[in-house]
Amino acid sequence: MEDPPAGSGGASAEGPAAQVADMCWPSEALPLRLLEWKVKAGSRVNVDSVIALCAVVPREEAEEGARPPEKKVKSDRAGVVKELCCQTGHIIPPGGVIVRIEECSHPIVMKGLCAECGQDLTQLQGTNGNQQTPISTATVSMVHSVPELMVSSEQAEQLGREDQQRLHRNRKLVLMVDLDQTLIHTTEQHCQQMSNKGIFHFQLGRGEPMLHTRLRPNCKEFLEKTAKLYELHVFTFGSRLYAHTIAGKEKFWRAVSS
Repeated sequence: MEDPPAGSGGASAEGPAAQVADMCWPSEALPLRLLEWKVKAGSRVNVDSVIALCAVVPREEAEEGARPPEKKVKSDRAGVVKELCCQTGHIIPPGGVIVRIEECSHPIVMKGLCAECGQDLTQLQGTNGNQQTPISTATVSMVHSVPELMVSSEQAEQLGREDQQRLHRNRKLVLMVDLDQTLIHTTEQHCQQMSNKGIFHFQLGRGEPMLHTRLRPNCKEFLEKTAKLYELHVFTFGSRLYAHTIAGKEKFWRAVSS
């Protein structure tokens, strides 16, 4: 037999930062006798991880020789166990503190999954609709090509400092360049009499219009010279898919350089 996860005690937080919270046995449940710990201080746990094996202490004396039913006590949160609050063989009363857990703040999230504890945050969002604090501290998208990868502001600041140090070591600055009408020219209209040399023809998806793109004059020479002095980034008012198709397609650069 298994009980639902134990509840939390009086600890709470006003923000999404990591916090240490008491995990308590429900006040309406029967007392438990702790038989065996399944975790130790420093163990990482997820929601529904078994943290202890216990035996129910009945309100009245059981028949002689009868073995009380065992219960698996499960964690109701993800994080790291900081303290075991009961010794083996002792009684956990209703409302008693079982363990103290430093809750995972989910600082790195990829498509709804926490990279630290592996928790599916989309499920938590569905079952905690009334919660007052954010599920995750990951609110910053750091990678152009992977918008689903989110990190916390602290992680973002750390990554920013590392980028700054890397640029200092390489003795480069960052140069932001507009894509359209600066590096390339793209149009949906293509003159059949125009030479196809240096023109890249592509679609962004089935049913989308055919696009025709070519480098603007002296663009290749500009990129070769500036790449020695700067770390180049491009931006556009077009779609993300359009930008990635232009910037990341080797086929495009072969076509426009021919």
